[in-house]
Amino acid sequence: MTLINAWTLLGGFLACGLVFALALIAVQRAPSKVWAGPETPKPRDLHLVNPGETGGESGALRRQLAQAGFDHPDAPRYYIWARVIGAVNGFAAGILLLRIVPVFQSLAPPGQVSLVLTACVLFYFIPVVVVDKRRAAYKRRLELALPDALDLMLVCIEAGQSIDLALMRVADEMQDVHPDLSARFHALTEALAAGADRHDAWMRMAAEAENDDLRQFASIMVQSSTLGTPMSQTLRAFTADLRDRRVRKVEERANVLPTKMTLSTMLFTIPPLLILLLAPSIYRLSQSF
Repeated sequence: MTLINAWTLLGGFLACGLVFALALIAVQRAPSKVWAGPETPKPRDLHLVNPGETGGESGALRRQLAQAGFDHPDAPRYYIWARVIGAVNGFAAGILLLRIVPVFQSLAPPGQVSLVLTACVLFYFIPVVVVDKRRAAYKRRLELALPDALDLMLVCIEAGQSIDLALMRVADEMQDVHPDLSARFHALTEALAAGADRHDAWMRMAAEAENDDLRQFASIMVQSSTLGTPMSQTLRAFTADLRDRRVRKVEERANVLPTKMTLSTMLFTIPPLLILLLAPSIYRLSQSF
C-alpha cells in the first residue's frame, strides 16, 4: 500500500468521524416537537399520556435518547446510523493500523481479522457509551434538583396555590437553575392542561425520567390527591425523608473512603519501601558472587 493510499484512507476515516460528531451535535441542538408550539398541545403530542407508547424497544430507545438530551423526533434513526458509521470507522481504523503499523503487519491472518473486528466493535459502541454517560449525568441532575423544587412547591402550596399552579410556578422559577426538572414539570402541566388523566400524567413523567425519587414523588402526589390528605404535610415529610436519604448516601461514601485509602496506600507505599530497603542488600549479594 503506497503512502498516498494510506493518507487517503486516513482522510476518509477522519471525515467519517467528523460527520459522526456533526450528526450528534445536530440531533442535540435540533428543536424538539415535544415542547414546541405556542398553542396548547394535544395529549398525543406530549408523549406523556398513553403509557403504551413507551413500551417496546423503540419507545425505550426514544426515552433513553431523550434523557441523554437527544429529544429530536428522528433521534433514534440518527442514533442507529451513528452506530453504523462508527462500525465503518472502526473497520477503516483497523485496516489503517494494519497498513501503517509494523507490529500489526507481522500478525497472522486470524490476528489481523481479530484486530479489525475489535476495532469495529469498539467504534460501534462509542454512541452507546456517550448516551449512557449523558443519561447518568441527567439522572444525577434530577436527583440534585428535586429537593429544591419540593421546597419551593411547599412554599407555593402553603401560600394558597393549587398543585397545578404550584407546579407551573416551580417550573418557571427553576428553568434557569435546573432546566431538566423544569422541562419535566412543564410537560406535566401541559399534559394536565390538555386533559390527560392525572394518574397517567404523573406516572408517565416518572417513567420517562427513570428516577426513583421522582417516581416516589409522583406516587405520593397521586395518593394524596386521591385520599385527600394535606399536600403541605405530605411534601414536608417527603422532603425531609429525601434529604435524610441523601445524607445517608454521603455517609456511606465517607465510610468506604478509609478502606479505599488503606488499599491505595498499601499498593503505592509498601512496594517502593521494600524496593528501597532490599535493593542495596540484593545488589551487595549479587556483587559477592
